[in-house]
Amino acid sequence: MLRASVVFWSKMYNSTSSYSCFYVRAAEALAGIDNSQITAPSPSNDAKENLSCSIEPQPVLTDVEYDKYLLAKTYFELKEFDRASHILVGCDSPRSTFLRFYSKYLAGEKRKEEEAQNIMGPLDNSRAINRELDSILEGLRPAFEDGKLDAFCLFLYGIICIKRNAKQLAVEVLVKSVSKYPYNWSAWLELASCISTQEMVASITPRLPNNFMTKFFLAHVALELHQSPDAIQDHMKDLSVIFPDSSYIRSQRAMACYNLRDFDEAEVIFDELRESDPYRLEHMDIYSNVLYVMDNRAKLSVLANECCMTDKYRPETCCIIGNYYSLRTEHAKAVSYFKRALKLNRSYLPAWTLMGHEYLELKNTHAAIECYRRAADINHRDYRAWYGLGQTYELLKLHHYALFYFQRATALRPYDGRMWCATANCYENLQRDVEAIKCYKRALLGSENETLVLGKLAKLYEKLGKRDAAAHYYRQSLEQKKLENNLGQETGESALFLAFYESDRNNFKEAEAFANDAMQYPGQIKEDAKALLRDLRSRMQSNSGDI
Repeated sequence: MLRASVVFWSKMYNSTSSYSCFYVRAAEALAGIDNSQITAPSPSNDAKENLSCSIEPQPVLTDVEYDKYLLAKTYFELKEFDRASHILVGCDSPRSTFLRFYSKYLAGEKRKEEEAQNIMGPLDNSRAINRELDSILEGLRPAFEDGKLDAFCLFLYGIICIKRNAKQLAVEVLVKSVSKYPYNWSAWLELASCISTQEMVASITPRLPNNFMTKFFLAHVALELHQSPDAIQDHMKDLSVIFPDSSYIRSQRAMACYNLRDFDEAEVIFDELRESDPYRLEHMDIYSNVLYVMDNRAKLSVLANECCMTDKYRPETCCIIGNYYSLRTEHAKAVSYFKRALKLNRSYLPAWTLMGHEYLELKNTHAAIECYRRAADINHRDYRAWYGLGQTYELLKLHHYALFYFQRATALRPYDGRMWCATANCYENLQRDVEAIKCYKRALLGSENETLVLGKLAKLYEKLGKRDAAAHYYRQSLEQKKLENNLGQETGESALFLAFYESDRNNFKEAEAFANDAMQYPGQIKEDAKALLRDLRSRMQSNSGDI
């Protein structure tokens, strides 16, 4: 069925740009399938040419309509979308209807891009809209209400609903589309873009087809919603049984490791992926992010050079080169490459987010905010955009604004300690110490910098006068710092606090041990520890005399 799907729809819509993603995904899945599970013989070449795998039977076109369809398809391939749409007026078959309205949609998108002008320039119109949406909606609505749209026209209707912000209706329409024809990955991606919570996933899952495409969809959504590692691994495990050699599944595993900040494992998987598919560009921008975080400049340079040789005019390539210049602290050059990526694809989310980071480095907070807002508009589930907005407003000392955006990031990324630490820091700046403590405690569950969080909790409890709780966290912080051989000023402060704390409780031996630790640090800490040791010895001698 999958092989038939690729052959049939490539013959019908072979040049439709929206379906290139579908063809690649379906063909990759077909190449990665376990051949031992294929029981039916492969059809002959002649049979392959005549395969009709559509779940809905396609009506036979009249000679007149077929000739018009072929002409429209030719215009479409030449990117003359208005001509392609016009020639099919009056043709009512599902195939002609789809090509007619999809051509009209692309013509509107083209005019919208022209109206938008330069990226981040003085004439950049981010509010430009596709002015063909209303006419497409009116053209498809009667057939939709009568239940006569096929899977692909339903897919287009769903896209229009999304563009019109009718996402609830879009979900219903796209569920019908994938139920009628499950092998259109583009429809699944549009459906995924409407899903914002796990509850929404649970509500639509029973209505989805019992098909491996549903498993691909659920794995994709699990990654997008940053679900728990176990949930993501379960989906990947099921798919790996069916498609053990799928490069797409391997790339998703790499992305899962990247999202979990397991950069070493992500690097290994991406290396394996590039070895098996050296000219692959999809997801290589994520690989460049991994190398960037690992500060592997040499490897990032090689990746940028090889991707440039493969196709220098792909957004992924421009993004990789931008990361390379960013790592070299050439932020202006990095911005120019991220802009180039956006000229090739204005909706290319990673470039907006990364360009926001670069503008922050250049201290251009206004431009950074605009970049992060564009990223959030494209994908409201992108925690990086919300987190970037929070950082920018925090830099501007607008802590109430920063708090709002950090809370959005935390809701999207509840297992990431960085989000909770950022939110807690905002509460600290707003003098809301109780809320800050709650956030720091939550950060302990997923923080990479546990020592820092423990120290923050200890200081906040000390500030609130809760010395027992402060001592608990100071003790944990001190133990952790000693394990890490982190003997900075804060280590001395922790030891000094515990020395005074134990002294007040008449635990002289413990107090003396902590005071001796504090003596290793110069300045006021050493002087206070020295004074405490004198007091401890005096009190211990006094107690001995009393005995």
